[in-house]
Amino acid sequence: MNLTKKDIVSLLILFLSFFIITLTFWITKTFGKNVYYVEILYNIHIGYEGFKNSPNKYKIEFALYTFLPAIIIAFITLLFNKKLNILLKINEEQKNLWINKYKNFIKKIFFNKFLKISLFNSYILLFYCSLFFVLQFGFFEYFEKSARYEDYPNLYKNPYTIKYNEPKKKKNLILFYVESLEYNISKLSNNNKSDPLKPFNEIKGKNVYDFKHAPSTNFSIAGVVASQCSVPFVVVVNTNMEKLPKEKLYCLSDVLAKQNYEQVFYISVDQQFQSFGPFKERHGFKVNDANIIKKDFRTIEKPSNKMAWGGGVYDSTLLNHAKKEIIKTYNSGKNFNFTIINTDTHHPFGYSPECIIGDISSESLQAYEAYKCSGTLIKKFFDDLDSLGILDETLVVILGDHLAFRDLIGYLSKEDERNIYFKTNSNKKINRDKINHFDIAPTILDGLGILPKNNKQFGFGVSLFEDKKNFDYDQHYNLVMRPDILSNFYMRRLLKFVPPARTDGQDPGPNATMILTID
Repeated sequence: MNLTKKDIVSLLILFLSFFIITLTFWITKTFGKNVYYVEILYNIHIGYEGFKNSPNKYKIEFALYTFLPAIIIAFITLLFNKKLNILLKINEEQKNLWINKYKNFIKKIFFNKFLKISLFNSYILLFYCSLFFVLQFGFFEYFEKSARYEDYPNLYKNPYTIKYNEPKKKKNLILFYVESLEYNISKLSNNNKSDPLKPFNEIKGKNVYDFKHAPSTNFSIAGVVASQCSVPFVVVVNTNMEKLPKEKLYCLSDVLAKQNYEQVFYISVDQQFQSFGPFKERHGFKVNDANIIKKDFRTIEKPSNKMAWGGGVYDSTLLNHAKKEIIKTYNSGKNFNFTIINTDTHHPFGYSPECIIGDISSESLQAYEAYKCSGTLIKKFFDDLDSLGILDETLVVILGDHLAFRDLIGYLSKEDERNIYFKTNSNKKINRDKINHFDIAPTILDGLGILPKNNKQFGFGVSLFEDKKNFDYDQHYNLVMRPDILSNFYMRRLLKFVPPARTDGQDPGPNATMILTID
């Protein structure tokens, strides 16, 4: 087939159109139906460097399910169009014979000018496909302007302006994000199998069971940033993380850095994954990623690291390294904040060599074995630290970074029945039965005795230990859980204002001096 310049242009447009469709189906097939435009734009923003440590399974499936079918369908469509144009150029007698043979189909479509343009024009097809993509992932919400900061001035408490306590005897902190941990993984246990949540439930602490996704928090880095900085991970935040000064994005770790905590962030893959490392380093952490762990444990890890998620290390190796560092830091007498995120419970699941793995012939069984394996290792991790007396002086918080991956549990439960896992060993009284990502940081600061008594807010979050008599949490919760209020537009307006520090610990409000405008 001889392709003209016009044919090549049409082929490229057709390919792009069909690629958009196949990409849409691949995203929903691989990551579930709840993918939001924020996640897509952030992954474009971080580029290949932030994506390359994903499992090869994703990369292979991406090529097979997007590029390959898109180019094949584009070629077939181009051939069909060329054949159609040839048929339309035949003489009138032949055309009439052809029409009579297929008149019910052709008269209505091929020779109807409007339908021909609207259905068989490659540019129109590109428009249709693009519109489908935009609607599928909620991109129109990016342009919503239904709320302004001035309309809800009490939703946000600027963390930079709070006058924090500095306890004489400080507690340490271990904050553990268990990948994709939600309460409904219990439903994976069937055929009289043990509950995969059992090891997590046996760790000392109190649970909160009503933990829903806050806006723009349904993937790992988004959940971590929202829970430590108490802001939604909307585009204006996630594309400016390297530019935002601490006056604007003042997080849990920035508060602890001021109080001389030794802070270490553990991640079982390369620190560049989803830009975790750069974000953590900017906010006071030393980062121990897979590269550092492998270097320290090279003789142990080398034989098995090929199977670990994204070329990283298994949970067992991650936890062994973190445990040694925690013990070392504790014995040095320094106060510490160890924040850990694992990956074995992320699809396609990993299984540490120490675990005995059963039947993994289906995806639900694979997930069951991964959660059971990781849960057992994580419980042992905390039991070992507890036996050394370290947890007596340490606040422990265990939570899922988001709901289970790939809608795995979705088919078992309705969306409003699903809740992210949360547990803390604080001896303070928990005063309510629900929480969201924004509430994690103020709950931790309150549990450490650092948040002042006259204020239990931090960013958009409210401490779990806030007295109900002093604050209408239900009203606050209902507002901050609305994506039309905590929208990109709202955050853009909010981040324009940088209040100067106050010595009295009071927030000067949204009309303080504007220092830096976010583009």
